[in-house]
Amino acid sequence: MDWRPSGLRDRKIIFHIVAVAVIGLAILFSGQSVAGYLSFLPSKIFYLPGELFDRGMKILTDAAHNNAQLNAELVSLTTRLQLSDDAREENRRLRVLLGFEPPVNYRLLPAEISFIFGSGIPNTVRINRGEVDSVRVNQTVVTRNGVAGRIGQVFSDYSIVYLLTEPRCRVAARLKRSREMGIIRYNLKRGMYLDNLPSQGDVLVGDTVIASGLGGYFSEGLILGTVASAEIPEKEFFYNIKIAPAVNFNGLDELYILVRTGESD
Repeated sequence: MDWRPSGLRDRKIIFHIVAVAVIGLAILFSGQSVAGYLSFLPSKIFYLPGELFDRGMKILTDAAHNNAQLNAELVSLTTRLQLSDDAREENRRLRVLLGFEPPVNYRLLPAEISFIFGSGIPNTVRINRGEVDSVRVNQTVVTRNGVAGRIGQVFSDYSIVYLLTEPRCRVAARLKRSREMGIIRYNLKRGMYLDNLPSQGDVLVGDTVIASGLGGYFSEGLILGTVASAEIPEKEFFYNIKIAPAVNFNGLDELYILVRTGESD
């Protein structure tokens, strides 16, 4: 005798009937015979864990690939941010070393010297910066002590700097104290000198000579050197002024290019 409650017994019977009906309908609409379906069912049950495993592995592989891409993008963004911060810090350090703020809308670009040219005293150098670094002809080149020269020739990844000791590199200048104006020139016989300063001008030995800003090559206020001697030759109308350069051209180390901010073409 079955002592289970009649309601539970009835529900179990209904479940079995529904299950058989579902299986029968599945076989009917699939077009398979009962024997074929029953023979297929064990293999499906046997291979199902493997299929589920393969699907799971594919999902994990895709997730790992996407995660690697995201990590690479994160590293790239982090690196660029670090380089940007480092560039800002480097420019701040260079401004402290050089003792002046770059002109408005300019930044300092460090450059390494690869070759030095000149007989007796260097007059041109090759640096490791070129068009790809936004270097252009006539940009000012400085050291921590003052003006070294200007960019004379530019190539893809290097440039030639005309130092102040190169006759082609002349600078419109003025005396910082008296504001008297002249032109800085150089030749092997006279060395560096301040030309075109009238004999009635106000000049003293030790006066600081700075760029006047005229001519457009060198920004006003950059240090060029100091007056080493000042004489008025007999029957002459201009001073003969010898200049001691601010830069030691026989001991060049680091050079810095004044690059206009945002200049990239």
